Parts: sequence; C-alpha cells; structure tokens
Amino acid sequence: MSRVIGFLPPLLRLLLITAIAGFTVLAMLRGVFWFVFRSVSAEAPATEILQALYLGLKFDLRLTLWLCLPLLALGWIPWLNPVRYRRARLAWLGYFVLAQAAVLFLYFVDFGHYAYLHQRLNVTLLDHLSPLSVAAQMAWETYPMLWGVVGLILGSTAYAWVLRRLAWNRVDAAASPISSKARRAMVVSGFVAVFALGLYGKWSWYPLRWSDAYFTNHEAVAALALNPVLFLWDTLDGKGERYDEKIVREHYPEVASLLGVTKPDARALDFGRNVPAKAGAQRRPLNLVVIHLESFAAYRTGAFGNRLNPTPNFDALAREGTLFTNFFVPAVPTARSVFTMLTGIPDYNGVRTASRNPMIVNQHTLINALQGHERYYFLGGSATWGNVRGILAHNIHRLRVFEEGHYAAERADAWGVTDLDLFEAAHRQFADSKKPFFAFIQTSGNHRPYTIPENNRRGFERVTVDDRSLRDNSFESLAAYNGIRYFDHALGHFFAQARRSPYFENTVFVLYGDHGNPSVKDIPYERIGLTGVHVPFLVYVPGLNRQGRRIDTVASLVDLLPTSLSLMGVPYRNQTMGRDLFAARPVREQFALIPDGLLDNEFLYRDGPGGKPRLYRYRSSNPAQDVHERYPDRVRELKRRQSALYETARYLLHHNPPGSDAGVSPVAGRPTVAGR
Repeated sequence: MSRVIGFLPPLLRLLLITAIAGFTVLAMLRGVFWFVFRSVSAEAPATEILQALYLGLKFDLRLTLWLCLPLLALGWIPWLNPVRYRRARLAWLGYFVLAQAAVLFLYFVDFGHYAYLHQRLNVTLLDHLSPLSVAAQMAWETYPMLWGVVGLILGSTAYAWVLRRLAWNRVDAAASPISSKARRAMVVSGFVAVFALGLYGKWSWYPLRWSDAYFTNHEAVAALALNPVLFLWDTLDGKGERYDEKIVREHYPEVASLLGVTKPDARALDFGRNVPAKAGAQRRPLNLVVIHLESFAAYRTGAFGNRLNPTPNFDALAREGTLFTNFFVPAVPTARSVFTMLTGIPDYNGVRTASRNPMIVNQHTLINALQGHERYYFLGGSATWGNVRGILAHNIHRLRVFEEGHYAAERADAWGVTDLDLFEAAHRQFADSKKPFFAFIQTSGNHRPYTIPENNRRGFERVTVDDRSLRDNSFESLAAYNGIRYFDHALGHFFAQARRSPYFENTVFVLYGDHGNPSVKDIPYERIGLTGVHVPFLVYVPGLNRQGRRIDTVASLVDLLPTSLSLMGVPYRNQTMGRDLFAARPVREQFALIPDGLLDNEFLYRDGPGGKPRLYRYRSSNPAQDVHERYPDRVRELKRRQSALYETARYLLHHNPPGSDAGVSPVAGRPTVAGR
C-alpha cells in the first residue's frame, strides 16, 4: 500500500490519504448504525444485510469523493496548491475538518431521526424544524444534546489530528517520484478515472442511485444501505410539487364515479357533489368532537391485540362504539394528517407539507356546513406549529383557537401543557357552551419526550416492564409505553367527566390516530410499510344505537368529516375525496390511498423501484408475501387506480376553493382567538 501511495504525485497522494481517512469514518458510522438498530432487521436474510452493507459502503465512498472533489479540481492551481503553499494547505485542512464536522452533525441528527421514525434523514426534517424554538426544545428534552456537541468537537478534533499526522504535515517533504511527463500524465489520468468511477458508483449504463438501496421488501435493510447525507440531498429536489393534469383528465370518469359525483363535468374537472341530509338521521342539533390521537399506531393498542394492555380506556370506548379496523392515513407526519382531515384531500404537496404552502392555504372544509355551531380548536402548544393556525383559522369560519397562554396549567415540554390539562380545558368549554359546537382536540403527549408530570396526574402511576416484553409488543422503550398509557389515562379522565355532563348524550365523538410508528419488532406490517399509516378510527355516539361494531372494510382519513356529518344528518357540499363510510357501496369501490400505494379490501399495491410493482394480500396469513406475479389483472387495475387517485389528490390541492355548502351560505365572520 505504501508503495502505491508513494508512487503517486504529492497532490494525489494527499487526496488519497484524505479520502481513506474520510471513508473510514463513514464506514465506522455505518457499522455503528447497524449495531444500534440491528434488532429492526434481525429477521432479514444475512445475504440482504451483506448486500445492504456493500451498497452502503459505495454510497459512503461517493460522499467521500464528493467532499474531495474541490481539491482534485482546484488543487492544481498554483496559489491553491497545498503542496506548494502553506496557507493553501491550512485552508484546505480547515475545509476538510469543517466538512467532516458537518457530516458528523448530520449523522447525529440521522441517528435521532431514525430512532424516532425509522427513516433515514430526508427533506421532511425541514418540517420538523418549524417552529425552530419548539423543535429545539423538543430535541433538548429528548436527545443527549450536550454529549452530542462534545462528541462532535472530539470527533472533529481527532479527525484533524489524524489528517495532519498522516499526510498534511508531511506534504513539504513529499516529492514526485515520476520524472517522465508522459508517465505522470498516465498516472494522473488513471487516478481521475478511478475517482470518477467511484463517484459514478456502478460499472453499468446507469449510475448508483438511492433507489438501488430498495432492492428488498424489508424497509430496515434499505435504510441500512442508504447514506443519510446523500439521501437528504436526493430528497431536496422538490419533485412532485405539481400535478399531472393529463392523468387527471384521462381518469376523471372513473374517479368521479368512485367519489359519487352526480353531475360529472370532464371539461371543468368538477368533483363537487351536494350531499343531502341522510334519511332517518337525527334531526336535533348534535355536537361534533374530533379527537386527534398523536402517534396512535393500531398495533400499539389493546383493541388491536397488544398484550401489554396500554390503552384500556380507548379499548372500552371501542367495545361500545364503532371501530374501523382497516383505517389508514394517506401520509405522515402530523401536519399532513391535520390537513387531510380538514380538507378531505391527501396531503401529497411534495417535499413540504400542504399546511406550509402559502399557495394552497385557501381550502374548502365541511366543518363550515355546521352553520349554527360554535367552533373550537384545542392544542397544548402553539398553533404556529406547522402553520396549522393559518390552515385552520383561515378556512374554518368563527374558529376559536385555544393554545399555549390560554391554560392555567404550566407548560410541560416542547408540546405545551399535558393532554390531561388539554382535555380538562376542553371539557370546561363544552360544559359552558350554550350552543351546539364543533371541536378539534389535537393531543400531543404520546410523542417524544413522553413527558409525565410529577404532580396532578389524576391517579396515574408509571409501571415497570422488562425490555423483552416491551420489544415483543413493539415498544422501543419504557418511556414510550408509559407515554401511551398516560395519554390513554387522560382520554379516560375526559370521558369520565363528559359522561356526567349534559352535552355528552348530544355529541358525536370521532377519534383517529394521526399516524402510526415504526415497530421495533419485525412484524409483517413493518416489512410492507403499513405500521406508520395503519391507525384506529372510532365513532362513538352515546345517543345513537351504533354500539359494539367492528367494521373491517378499508377506510381512509379523508372519509372522517363526510362520515361524521352524514351521521349527524347535516347536508353539505363535498368537492374532494372523502366519502360517507356508512353508505353502502360495492366492495370494488372501497379503497385507501397511502404513500406510493393503494389498498382495497384484499390487496395492497405498491410502486416498487424501477417501476416494478408489488402486491400483497395484507389481510391474509402471510401479508408480507409479494404475489404480483399471481394476480397480473389486479396489479394493472390497482396501478391504474393508484395513479389516477394520486394525481387527482394533487390536483385537488390546488382546486378546492372555499364556497357555499349544500343548502347553506358561507358564514361571514373572521376567526377569533379565545380570550383575545
């Protein structure tokens, strides 16, 4: 090795040693990543693990060479040549140390990001950074920030010391062993060719791409192959911000029929339909309370078989109400679910959530069909989060916003007051209301850092569970387990108070999980990417005879408001993708759109890398088996429908204008903030 390095000209020698040092650091970080998160991919075949590590090292080499490229391109310029000038040498050394420090910082963020979402670092990080003060506080309360800073300083210092000792302090003494210009040109050309091949990544027509990491059905294996810095860059390009109107027009007749458009207009691409009050529905004004269950994955609830019994209060409600067992959200994270619930449009805005896009802030919402109702929004923290204040208050007429600063309770963490305090504040407002009301309660406690106050817990006690039981039931930590228990305790406390109040019998309660969580246990739904989108949806109506039902047909978050208003006997104008789940329709017309896929009552279709389809019988005894070759007709049908619905959703993001509801006129009035 020393002979090979010694044969190179001094500048290339410097480059090679620097590249080896940088690549070694990245390779070590990849090994640490695999060791820390190895349980997630424990049941994957060893051959897949090895292939992922091999691909990952190629991605690591690419990043290393990208960082070295400026020196290769500019180091030949005399005044930038570190071999000839000491100042140039110090400047280049400073560049490499700063670049390595930036890489180490991104890896630190990536480890936390993956521990939370089981996703390598990507552009959605930008969503989590807004507002910065909340993100910073949450990170401070959740992650070892001080140790991270210390590690970053020590790692960068050690890297600088190694570079100086191995190469940069010896560059003065380095002399070129090649006297012949022709041989020198050959060596330089060969070095550049090998360098370019390393950047290209593959000995093939197409270069190494991030999609190469998705060679397997196992998400954790693909994550092992990715390089977080390169993946973050790959997701920054903003592709998919606009819809493909050609596809929307091509499939308009089918989509309009699925959505129940009574007067289709293919030229205008009109998806609007007026929905009259359902025959036989309640005629007295009912309240509607929508409870947003933060990070409420179906597999973590007792109602869906979790043996640790973390949600006894929710389970009791589910035994009395109507539970939809195959309910899915179209997208993650929270801001996308809030937008989807409000508008009935899957939030496929692109790299940024729709609530953060000022060009589509004007949206029609069925909430305005509740003409005589008071409208409330409850959030423990600031409604500035995710720009939800704009999307809610701008579109819901006369909305009263309750947020931090309006509660007597003290702020518990980055997300504001606890869910117990939030529910108590909502209950007091409901009890004092003189009119029917709509309320949206957005919980946040079942979320890192899983804060449980020491006082005023209303009888809640933490419990201790051994690590094996936690992992067997898909909890990554005791804090996560007690966090969902504390949230469930708050939910039970709220309903205990509500049952003693007059408003209870006149209220429709709907509860939904805004998104799920990755499972630390290798369960089938984790392998096919459903744990993050499969959530409970519960309709609980004390005054109606709909108790004790479990409905297994596939359903989506876009259906929440149409289902609720139809149940209440309220006429409305619907111009998006939601439908009444209690309305009878053929099995083939039931579906749920999810990221890169579509579910019907039997199959999950997904777009695979390189256009290769994947098809799973997700409700069978072997849900993770790809059966696309056995059902080519269903693949073609679901692929067509998925493309049609996906492009229609993106089209509707820009074509859902506020307007009058069926039989009502828009209600004048500006949104107000409670207490102001």
